[in-house]
Amino acid sequence: MRKIPKHSRLRPKNKTKVRDYSPHHPNPCRGCSECCEYVALEIDTPTSMEDFDNIFWFLLHEHTWVYINEDGEWYLQFDTKCTKLKRKRCTYYEQRPQMCRDHHPAECVTHGKEPTEKIMLKNEEDLWEYLHYQRPVLYKKMVKKYGLDK
Repeated sequence: MRKIPKHSRLRPKNKTKVRDYSPHHPNPCRGCSECCEYVALEIDTPTSMEDFDNIFWFLLHEHTWVYINEDGEWYLQFDTKCTKLKRKRCTYYEQRPQMCRDHHPAECVTHGKEPTEKIMLKNEEDLWEYLHYQRPVLYKKMVKKYGLDK
């Protein structure tokens, strides 16, 4: 397996932390709504051509992408805003679901120093690059199957 180059578009840029988390601040989420603007579901680590074919299909949809976190877990993310979010504020705060209640601001990307994602696949070109470096035999099969070598 070849290593993905550090400069590859598959690797997210280290972001600048927006602000330090303070447990004493009455509203640590002030001005931020990042966690309310997407849904991410863990998916099985792909192992077969069929699995990667499904990821190919996911990536052909708008506002949908796949990422691998630092622990090697795979996620399918849909960039879609919560219907209860208005001007970056929750209009449903007292009735919000348990998942929202369980999300701790200290774990938010706004307060973090590193990207949540280790590898991001935002489109089919990213998938081909990932397979080229990480799964070269499967990459060759996919190239042949989809006629990408022409």
